[in-house]
Formats: sequence, structure tokens, C-alpha cells
Amino acid sequence: MTVTATRIEITPIDGPLGAIVTGLDASRAVEPEVILQLKQAWRDRHLLIFKNQSLTDDRLLAFASYFGDILQQPAYIRKGETEPYLPPLVLTLANAAKEESSVNILPNYRELLPHIDHDWLPVPSSGSLLHAIQLPEDGGPDTYWVNLVQAYEELDYATKQQIAGLQLRHFNFYGKYRDEYAEPVYATGRSPEPGERVATHPLVRTHPDTGKKILFLNAAGDVDIVDYDHEEGAKLIARLREHIRQPHLAYQHHWSEGDLLYWDNQATAHYRPSFNQNATRILKRVSIHGSRPF
Repeated sequence: MTVTATRIEITPIDGPLGAIVTGLDASRAVEPEVILQLKQAWRDRHLLIFKNQSLTDDRLLAFASYFGDILQQPAYIRKGETEPYLPPLVLTLANAAKEESSVNILPNYRELLPHIDHDWLPVPSSGSLLHAIQLPEDGGPDTYWVNLVQAYEELDYATKQQIAGLQLRHFNFYGKYRDEYAEPVYATGRSPEPGERVATHPLVRTHPDTGKKILFLNAAGDVDIVDYDHEEGAKLIARLREHIRQPHLAYQHHWSEGDLLYWDNQATAHYRPSFNQNATRILKRVSIHGSRPF
């Protein structure tokens, strides 16, 4: 197998996060020096963008495995079925008619609010890779990534003191509704419903590689603060969710076919607007196993 050349360029984007990597073919084996460069840039910039990549599922898995063990999402029961469904390691995210009956696990054209992947697991993913296979003529909807390290740093001192040490429960935002997204609510101390998963994590998480503080908040699913006044908790979460929606905290990515993005799921949230469900948009996603938040 041919090994890619070590001469790559990593160019930070003029914004809160992100860097463009050129000179690398992700379908080939990568030299150790390059892998270390990529890992450091990912820690520094939270999001790496590789253009013009052509990857089979196996090649995508092989490239992703340089960054850690591949995450296997747990099985769940899909709407209208009785047997558990174990998602594949390479997820197809598509709304095209020809894909609707295959490996889709979520509708992929409705609006997605800022969210952290797998925050409802005791050990969320550390990152994910998303590869654009087929897009509408105009590229389809842009995706936004929010720098949650910067979001924490920009909080005022009083808010930082208020949220220090708080534990936030994260509910699985698709396990409950199956084939549609619902407006997130403050969970007010409720117990998980049948088929719903929940995990508790620090509201202020420490990045396991850099030690930086992160506002580890999902704005797309139900949450509540453990052992906290429900009314005050709801107000606090609403205020923090507004905070992470500020445009200056986000990088906006306009997709092209062949784009491959690898983001830090520990330090970012991502979102996108809704789009025409009849447009063809097919992407492949692989996630990397993480560590317990602390």
C-alpha cells in the first residue's frame, strides 16, 4: 500500500475553529509523522477539513481508526419494529428516496439544533468524521460548528461560578421520538421513558487532551440539572443555549462533494437548518470512541 507523502499543509481558518488540510489522500496509508500533525491540529483547532476525498466505507474506517477505536452505537428498536437494530459502524445519513429503506436511522432534512453527538451515552464519542458523497446542485444546507471552549471562556465570572460543579442529565433526543425531532424541553427531574437513554455529565467538562474547560451543553435534546431548582435550572439552560447560538462562536461550512470533516465532539456542538426533503444529500459518518467526561 502506498504511503502518503509527509508534505501536507494545515491552514487555520480565520474564525473560532477549523483548519484546512491539503496534500493528503485519506484513501492511502498515512505516515506516523502526518498522523501526529493531524492530531495536534485537531486538538488546537477542533475541526479538520479535507477536500476532494474519494473513500469507500472500508477506507473511511481505516482512516478514522488512526484517531482511535471506532464507536459502535448501541442497538435500539426502530419505530414499527420489534427486533433491535444495531447501527453499522459507517452510518449513511441520507434523505434521498433510494436510501430511505437502507441504513438510515434518523431523518436527515429537518432542522438540527446545536448538539453534541452521543452525549446520551456514559462515554460519548471523542469525535466524528463526515464524508460528503452526493449533494444537491447548490451544495445543500451549510453545517455550523460551535467552539464550546470559547463559549465557556466568554461567560462572565458570576455565571462560571454558578455552573461550576453542576451535573447535567442528557436524554437521547431521537430514541423517544424515533422518526421526528421535537422541540427540546427542560426535563424537570423526570425518569427516562421506555426506549429513552440518559447519561449524566459535568456541565463544565475538562478536555482530556488540553485541560481546557468546555461548556458541554446540548441544545437539541431534553436536559436537566441534577439536584437543582427546576425553575431556576430551566432559566439557566435557556440562557446558556442562547449563548452558544451566537454567530461569532461558529464556523459555517458550505459543502462540496468529496469533503471530509473530522471534528472534536468533546469541544464542539454542530447544527444546520432544514432543507428540501426531495433534494439528494448523502453523507457517511464514522465516530471515534471517547472517554468518560470529567
